[in-house]
Amino acid sequence: MTKRIHNPVFLYQMTLLFIALACVSCETEYIDKVNTIPADVIKVPGYTHIESFTIKDTENNAISAALTEENIVITWSNHITLPETVKPEIILGTEATISPASGAEVAFKDGTVYTVTSKAGTTKKYTLKIDFRQKEPRTWTSTQEEPLAKGFMAKITNRGTSDPAIINDLWMSLKDTRVYFVSAADQKTEYTAEIVYLGNGETTAPFLEYGVYYFLPENMPLGLYDLRIKNGAYTLQNASVENRFKIEVTEPDYFKTERFGFPTTKRSGETLEVRGGLLNELTAVEIYNTTNTAVTYPLEIVSLSSYKAVLKIPAGVPVGAYNRMRFKRGTATSNLSYAVTVQ
Repeated sequence: MTKRIHNPVFLYQMTLLFIALACVSCETEYIDKVNTIPADVIKVPGYTHIESFTIKDTENNAISAALTEENIVITWSNHITLPETVKPEIILGTEATISPASGAEVAFKDGTVYTVTSKAGTTKKYTLKIDFRQKEPRTWTSTQEEPLAKGFMAKITNRGTSDPAIINDLWMSLKDTRVYFVSAADQKTEYTAEIVYLGNGETTAPFLEYGVYYFLPENMPLGLYDLRIKNGAYTLQNASVENRFKIEVTEPDYFKTERFGFPTTKRSGETLEVRGGLLNELTAVEIYNTTNTAVTYPLEIVSLSSYKAVLKIPAGVPVGAYNRMRFKRGTATSNLSYAVTVQ
């Protein structure tokens, strides 16, 4: 007898089979720690976290960052020189990538952004933050301020004595330091000085002592001022309140050249600068070597102001080392130990 299959029963059975297969598919859904990723066969990691972030300081010591949900936080002590760039070593979650890549050289500053991309294609951004641990610098106490002449290099230093007119614990970051003067006339107008050295002192002149060295701006009017130094998070000024706004800014009243900018190496046709006071009185400048003082070579005077002389190495000056410069002003002559190497 032929067995007949009724269509309603067959359709019912097929429906049950489809539902069963759909349930099996639901059971294969992969869930990792970060993302829920539907997949029937392949499990794709979705990690977008940074496991570790390490840099080297200027003394090659490893510094590990603290990691939050959004930031990479580096704690930095102000007594360590701040590098311009770093090459972080970064460890990530499974099969994740990061941009900039681990080992890539990047600017070491607040706001540098890192983007982590998971294997699944999800992304997460982290921002570099530098937590500066700066010790408050020691300010100075001056009861009688000396006049400052424009063109002459000024400084505030620690001479290793008990003198109260010294400074200490500066953060040696030039880009985070500003020397400026506030006019006594309105106690508001500011003039920013040109910092030429900030450091622990050198073995040769002119930066022999710890501190900050600077030139007054040429457009600064004569008068009385208060000196201030913005160093990192702190603004320093005379601790003696009654003696603020008593620094007198004057014009130079005698000829002087500063040791700043030497020794220097130049080629024929290149220029060099000499800083100081009353340099507009110069009539001639020569270079020579003390091993043969009879042979001198004149430099070309390009421009002169009271505070700066721009000089050029003319064609014909032999290649070699010259350890003296002779500055002539009419009948007056100054022979100074400024080293110039001509290549």
